[in-house]
Amino acid sequence: MNMINKPTDLLPIVIDGHTFTANQDRMWNLNEVHRQLGLPDTKAPSQWRNAVADELRASANLQIIDKVGTLATEPGTIAYAMWVSTDFYLMVVHAFVAMRNSAVGELRSAKTLLDANMPKASALDMKARGAGLTWTEACRVAGIQQPRLALEALVSVKVFVYPVDNFGTREGSPRPPKAGFDSGAFVRASSDFGNREGWRVKTAGLDWLRSKAEKINLTVAETKAAKARAKSKDKTDRWGRVTK
Repeated sequence: MNMINKPTDLLPIVIDGHTFTANQDRMWNLNEVHRQLGLPDTKAPSQWRNAVADELRASANLQIIDKVGTLATEPGTIAYAMWVSTDFYLMVVHAFVAMRNSAVGELRSAKTLLDANMPKASALDMKARGAGLTWTEACRVAGIQQPRLALEALVSVKVFVYPVDNFGTREGSPRPPKAGFDSGAFVRASSDFGNREGWRVKTAGLDWLRSKAEKINLTVAETKAAKARAKSKDKTDRWGRVTK
């Protein structure tokens, strides 16, 4: 996944305490730079007329837009800074270097986090393709925060069910409906060796959980909040006084 090359992800640059951000086309407004930094009128972008500026316009690295101003790519902005003064050129170059270092630092941090979790995720994905994952393992991979409460939440919205005996009495843990087993998204398994649910999650079931993780987590949070409100209400009498 590319994390820094989208136009909207381009980081701002800071020049002499002022922050400037590129537009969606990765171009910087030179008039804004000129105005914010209080550069001399003789160094306004409209006054920049030399062979370098001509070449940049021809290559679309420098564009003059009505009612917007003079826009420049990163090379165009640096070239403009060189035209203004040596000191300003160094300030602009340092600003772009700092932006690049920051972007690289963020990418490395994200990659380190991804690499740290990749072996675990890959191993569990492989397990899902084989014997299947326990409910807790599947939740860990799918991003579901509270596996036990998530099971109850799925029952509450009639997605999962409780098995019942011949008398209609609940027995065992919640589980997917028969259609989930028939489709191969889930598979029945021994309840031994830490698999207390009596079933496991296969690849298709894991994909389904990933797609529903946000909704499941939200349902769990709402259920917990409702229980907390009910518990608080039980501790008050009809006058709103807290009872012991």
